[in-house]
Amino acid sequence: MKYLDFVLMIDKNNHPCCPINNGKARYLLKNDKAKIINHEPVVIQRIDDYKSENEIRDIFELKIDSGYLNIGFSVSDNQHEYLAGQVELLTKMKDRLYTRSTLRRGRRNRLRYRKNKNMDYKITNNPTYKNGNEDGWFAPSIEHKMESHIRLAKKIMSWIPVDKIILEVAKFDIQKLKADAEGKNISGKDYQNGEMKGYENAATYVRARDEYTCQICKDKKGKNALPGKIQVHHIIPRENGGSDIPSNLICLCPEHHQKAHDNHNNNKLFKELQERKIPTFYKDSTYMNIVRWELFGRLQELCETEIAYGYETKINRRNASLEKYHYTDAVCIKNFKDTTLTKTIYIVEQKRCNDRCMETFTDAKYIDSRDGKRKNGNQLAYIRLSNRPSARVTQKEYIDNQRIYREKKISPGKRTFVKHSYCLKSGDLIYINTGGHKGVFAEYVTAQKVKNGGYKILFTYEGQTVDNPSITLKSFEYEQLRENKCEKIKIVRTRRGMIYRSVDRLEYESLHRDQYDKKQKAS
Repeated sequence: MKYLDFVLMIDKNNHPCCPINNGKARYLLKNDKAKIINHEPVVIQRIDDYKSENEIRDIFELKIDSGYLNIGFSVSDNQHEYLAGQVELLTKMKDRLYTRSTLRRGRRNRLRYRKNKNMDYKITNNPTYKNGNEDGWFAPSIEHKMESHIRLAKKIMSWIPVDKIILEVAKFDIQKLKADAEGKNISGKDYQNGEMKGYENAATYVRARDEYTCQICKDKKGKNALPGKIQVHHIIPRENGGSDIPSNLICLCPEHHQKAHDNHNNNKLFKELQERKIPTFYKDSTYMNIVRWELFGRLQELCETEIAYGYETKINRRNASLEKYHYTDAVCIKNFKDTTLTKTIYIVEQKRCNDRCMETFTDAKYIDSRDGKRKNGNQLAYIRLSNRPSARVTQKEYIDNQRIYREKKISPGKRTFVKHSYCLKSGDLIYINTGGHKGVFAEYVTAQKVKNGGYKILFTYEGQTVDNPSITLKSFEYEQLRENKCEKIKIVRTRRGMIYRSVDRLEYESLHRDQYDKKQKAS
């Protein structure tokens, strides 16, 4: 297989041109006919009278291997592949939305008036309000993944004159996948006679499946363990990607359920339950079934788009003797034209540009009448006991009222708005010009305010000698950094949204061989 890298190019009117080889790019830069506008991947802009519309070229195809956690992409014509890589999509969307909703809920609960319960404020103040049940609505996590596909396509089309987009889609029979995993055959009426037939929900089915008995007590006391008040436990928590499928649920008594969640799930029992029965999830299959045609329609608005299927890609990849990675799947979509492949691939990481935390709340302080110590409102509040039957219990016998010990209010609660904006964001590239790290290019991680009013800048770079390298800037030096005039640190370039990192293709495949082996077994 031949490998060859190219430099991407646009004209002075920002119209994409045919990629060129490294030698020609050096000639244009040396003779002041072009300038570098992007480093990874390298994109140059012509500053002479060269126009992209005068070029004679082949049809450029952008091939996208859509996925739940990763997106493979490849741009090629009949001779060469010009750009290839994979996007690592953001996860934990649910946690970020929950954090935002918690802050908003707390702010609304602290309003100085009581809302009219008989009035729907959402409809009154916003006649166009939608509650998420209308056609075309998608959950925020799914919407984000689809928008990531669109942003990727738009960025590539701003660098390369893409004439056609080819999107790989698939339709998965999840019930058949489950049956195959259990060694069963399924057909006809079997699709209507699922394992939960006759049960109201998954929790009811799991309790009946486990005979209303704690599975830990059953193992310790034998099969004659008495059934008691049974709770349903998630083997893989929902916050870690788990779901409500029966294979991820198990019956536990309140005592063992509490022990399984001790120390924020970092305990021996929790790990034993995961080793005992690790479920299989079908989130990626469900995602593809939901978005395939919606994604096709959105890409169709950008450019002519065609549909391809996974079985075609699999045949093309095997005929080309390529290993299974997201970017190799992408180049083999529809057909493989025996083109040269790029020696450099790009691993694209998504970085959040801003935090959703718009304000924070500092709780009020009180004197505890029992010991005279100063405590905040959360400590002297209604506290649910550890032996409660559920997390949202409201019965008095399961609640310890600590509010009665509030004696004197020392300070009121206050709302603090986030006003400070750091001049650097996570992922920005900086040059260190002082200290033991002098002369290195590093990636900015975060900034911390120190007591004297300065800032501690934390960064990372390849081959670093300490675990957490940092530099402390005085307040006036930090103000100089805002204008990139600080002598200690220079801002090389800012990175926002999707960050492209160049990697040698063969080196990456040698380091991620286990990924290939797993995919080889799956395919």
